[in-house]
Amino acid sequence: MRRHLVVACATLILLANGGLAAAQDTELPQIPQTLKAGQACTSSSAKNVPSVPWQLPYLGAERVWGLSTGEGVMVAVVDTGVDGSVLPVQPIGDAGTDCVGHGTVVASLIALPAAEGAKVSGLAPGARILAVRGTDNAGTANAATIAGALDSAVSAGARIICVAAAITDADPGLKQAVDRAIAAGTLVVAAAGQDVIKTSDVSPGPYYPAAFPGVLAVTSIGPDGKPDEKAAPVPGGLAAPGNLVVGKGPGGGAVVGAGPAFAAAQVAAAAALVRAYRPEISAADLARRLRDTAYPQAGVSVLDPFAALTSVATAAGTTAAHREKVALAPLVDRGPTRRAALSVVAGVVVAVSLLGAAAVVVPRGRRRGWRAGGDGAS
Repeated sequence: MRRHLVVACATLILLANGGLAAAQDTELPQIPQTLKAGQACTSSSAKNVPSVPWQLPYLGAERVWGLSTGEGVMVAVVDTGVDGSVLPVQPIGDAGTDCVGHGTVVASLIALPAAEGAKVSGLAPGARILAVRGTDNAGTANAATIAGALDSAVSAGARIICVAAAITDADPGLKQAVDRAIAAGTLVVAAAGQDVIKTSDVSPGPYYPAAFPGVLAVTSIGPDGKPDEKAAPVPGGLAAPGNLVVGKGPGGGAVVGAGPAFAAAQVAAAAALVRAYRPEISAADLARRLRDTAYPQAGVSVLDPFAALTSVATAAGTTAAHREKVALAPLVDRGPTRRAALSVVAGVVVAVSLLGAAAVVVPRGRRRGWRAGGDGAS
């Protein structure tokens, strides 16, 4: 516990002092969800980061990868396309290109391979990405584009689909496409909202297809462990790192994502990890396992990939072995501008690297008080 407090205090000190000079070199642009009329395609940021992004140690990636990397599991990404030069993809139609960059970041968070010396990788680096365009070239989605993408993904054999596009139209045709996917044994993971840029511009929802029955809806949390203030409620859903997460954008440069789409990527990746580890699992049981092994925090249920992999089913159909939340120091409010917010994230990246938070903070403290021991069911 004392070590735990030292990490939190030291992180606060670094953040209060601007996150060290090196952080200034890691300020990253936020990837857009859509492009304005006449706006050029998103260009590469040409940026790299000096440390592992916070979302990976938060989710216990190093421990999880000792059991599963999602090897061979196909995950469909329904979004703006995926830049095939950034990571290997199987595209449907022209979905191997991505003018916006949004789908590329989502895919990178799921399955970007862990390259030698690179800091950014996906949570399931052994998984395969099926790129399916669910928007127009500028990133605008509607019920028809998402429904068509769902049908295409199912026809191509995807049994995990990450829908990063979210709309407020509860269209019957879209619901029918969701029902067809579920009937085919597919787990549909969907963002329960749109990206966070200006909260005043965000509709309270509900958002679809996330709000349809049978879909695993996902909202996002930030490095402080808190969900968006104006995030739509997701009864029966999950929360995962999605605000100020670092992924790869068009051309391979590092960028920041902020919103439920990027959280949905983490849940889809965790589903791939479990499916590779437990290939016999059904989509319904997979969703149940992800929900039952989540832990409560700030009014939401937060994804725990390690528990989802290792917990043992009980007679009641639930799973044993819940974990405490990761203890991260609250972020300092550095002002309303995006530039200031991204400076905070750079400070977190450097602080995590210097303090070895991946080893200290993650794996999460168990309810029995950070004692050494096995990680099985409790």
